[in-house]
Amino acid sequence: MDQSPMFSSNGNLTLLQSSASSVADDGYDSDGAFFVPPTPSRLSSSLPPELAGVIPFIDRYQVETFLRAMQKQINSAGKRGFFSKKSVVSTANEKFTLEDMLSFQKEPIPTSLLKINSDLASRSVKIFQLILKYLGVDPSDKVILVSMDDRIELVAKIYKQSLKRSELRDELFAQILKQTHKNPDRSCLIKAWELMYICASSMPPNKDIGAYLSEYLHNAAHSARTDSEVKVLAINTLNSLKLTLKAGSRLTAPAREEIESLLTGKKLTTIVFFLDETFEEITYDMTTTVGDAVQPGLSEAGKGFGGGGMLNVDLKRVVEVEAGLLEVAGG
Repeated sequence: MDQSPMFSSNGNLTLLQSSASSVADDGYDSDGAFFVPPTPSRLSSSLPPELAGVIPFIDRYQVETFLRAMQKQINSAGKRGFFSKKSVVSTANEKFTLEDMLSFQKEPIPTSLLKINSDLASRSVKIFQLILKYLGVDPSDKVILVSMDDRIELVAKIYKQSLKRSELRDELFAQILKQTHKNPDRSCLIKAWELMYICASSMPPNKDIGAYLSEYLHNAAHSARTDSEVKVLAINTLNSLKLTLKAGSRLTAPAREEIESLLTGKKLTTIVFFLDETFEEITYDMTTTVGDAVQPGLSEAGKGFGGGGMLNVDLKRVVEVEAGLLEVAGG
């Protein structure tokens, strides 16, 4: 028998007798206190196939810290269970596993999923609250209707929190991925995938999380069990992710009309002026690169553009280079 720290019923840290037999298959016990360093074989046996892609990057997740913090949050709130009524956790055994951490939940998270500094971890908690609002979920099981205006505003806030910090972009995608696994409500599930598409269209994660995300998207897009609407979103997200991983993140957050255009599937139009004093109307959305928008016209007409790759746009200006995503801002 080993002694290990555990949270007591009042949330205080105490020493209790704990045996290895109480440890879950993934190496964590029911309140995240007893820790056995997980091995790939142990994780492979404890995670479903759709989450197996996370195993090579498990060191990026602060599993033990998250489970401890979640247990403390539950104890402080006087709750009996780890998740809500539609929990993926067995209420009889009360074992909180790595899969639980990677699965849908209605409750706010107490800290980040990934290992980041404390300041960014606090911001990650706020990001998850924005995600919950976008999905229209609430711990009380109330149905929340989110209007188009509210969705656009929430996406804008998520971009504001995440765009400039690559660590938070990684955390954002880890959180959205979490909300797509074992999500019991189809409407909520669709919104989670929709949000992933919007975010992947302009601000990619780093390469390691990007590799995991790409595999997850590919599997969802080609699985016979995937909902038809989810499959379309998975394919669109995968295509957008490939583009943004190559082009890089936007420099500026998307405008309101850009977010709306992606949500509604409608393209935007603007006027591009060339150096020979001609102009051309182009269509674009958040996934459009400068080259995609204007290069065909430039090649056919033999036109060029100056300003170190900048394009002059009527009443608007392009603020990204040709190889990157097309960005327009008020001029």
